[in-house]
Amino acid sequence: MEHIIFKIFIFCMFIILGVLIFGLLKWIFEKMKLCYKHIDLKIKILIILPISALIIIPWLLIQTLILIGYTELIIAIMIGSVGSHYIFENEEKN
Repeated sequence: MEHIIFKIFIFCMFIILGVLIFGLLKWIFEKMKLCYKHIDLKIKILIILPISALIIIPWLLIQTLILIGYTELIIAIMIGSVGSHYIFENEEKN
């Protein structure tokens, strides 16, 4: 019984991790748009850093969890990301 409760707790923590990752990726995406819209070419070159972070963070998470064999935790991260998008969508519009 304790083992099942612990697995449910880990699943819930990964849902929260998905919320945090979505917030981080959204912040990085906003910084990427600022670099892209800037007039100076030196600032536009800096767009490489946010793009690499947008690609590497999800790739490392998915690769690590698949190699370990915890595919249900990938689903928990996606549930957290999608849920946080719909929860915090109204705050951005206001």
